[in-house]
Amino acid sequence: MRLAQVGHQLIGNQLLEPVFTEHGSMLLQKGTVVNNDILEKLLSHNVNVVHVIDQASRGIQPVGIIEEDKMEQAIENVKEIFDDILHKESMGVKALIPNDQIELVKNVVDMLIETLSRSGDILYTVSELIGTDAYTYKHSVNVAVLSILTAKGLNYVMEDIKNIALGALLHDIGKARIDQDVIQKPGKLTPAEIRVIQKHPQLGYELLKDIEKLPYLAKQIVLLHHEKLDGSGYPLGISGIEIPEYVQIVTVCDMYDAMTTNRVYRSKMAIYEALDILMVECIYRIDRNIFKQMMNNICMFPPGSGVVLSDGRIGIVASYRASNPSRPRVRILNLEAVLHYTEIQEVNLEKEQTLFIEDVWDVETFKKGFGSSQSVHTIKNSKTI
Repeated sequence: MRLAQVGHQLIGNQLLEPVFTEHGSMLLQKGTVVNNDILEKLLSHNVNVVHVIDQASRGIQPVGIIEEDKMEQAIENVKEIFDDILHKESMGVKALIPNDQIELVKNVVDMLIETLSRSGDILYTVSELIGTDAYTYKHSVNVAVLSILTAKGLNYVMEDIKNIALGALLHDIGKARIDQDVIQKPGKLTPAEIRVIQKHPQLGYELLKDIEKLPYLAKQIVLLHHEKLDGSGYPLGISGIEIPEYVQIVTVCDMYDAMTTNRVYRSKMAIYEALDILMVECIYRIDRNIFKQMMNNICMFPPGSGVVLSDGRIGIVASYRASNPSRPRVRILNLEAVLHYTEIQEVNLEKEQTLFIEDVWDVETFKKGFGSSQSVHTIKNSKTI
């Protein structure tokens, strides 16, 4: 697998992953072979890069913990609720969430829990390509999935897991009541704009507080998911045991997904970098045990991702065992023959005990310079490009 720029050179290649529009609906299914019509469709929807199959990654199949159609359905349902609020706000009508939409969210939660119960040893990773305009919807589903997995790891009963997932799906609902030009601003926010954004927990809570069919636990998550243990959070600035553990679960999952997903104003962070930051946050701001439980469900080196080994060789992760995900099988690339991969070799890090993954490399960045000696030098001599 590699990330390829969308252009005429893409014709004839096969898509390894589905492509979504900026609104969250599926544009192209995985396996689609790019022709002129497909290329025109990608360009008209402002899709810049796609995952395609190449020789180096042939046979490597990234597997999501949630099936593509289920993920698309969940995103569409969350989008429907946000869009309804946005429409009412634009018309000057007080936004209320009707009971049928609350039932819709509950159905999404049931579907996610049922799907996760069949996921076996697959670990969590974000792999779907989706426009940054649809970030809020996809982010809400991601946080719900991670929160379900984390709550299960902490031995919550099923009723509480469902309620936590409800709160996670709706945690950013208040953003639907904020000027979308601020939400989607590609540059740095002004202090005034930051204060506006920080109103979304309270705005979301006000939308939900009088809905009898929504449990109080979920409403608390919406209101308090940006609070921190040291009192540095918002909107109330509470600390320590004032913040329920179930709220803290969503807080940690929210922080992780925000860092590891592409945003309109910045590119995603490497998984291990995000985990390192959260580990530091455990000192004062987030719960260490919650972080540990969440981390147990995350695939740090997903199949198809680029890695640098301790002996200097680089490669693509081919597969992993859930019991030892930090020691995957790595397909080594012969970058001295950049234009045509040769002598492809796989290394099983479970058996090669003296080898370690020392760094990761960004396939997209490499693709931009693919075929040049400079691109090879960049991977071998820089950290986390």
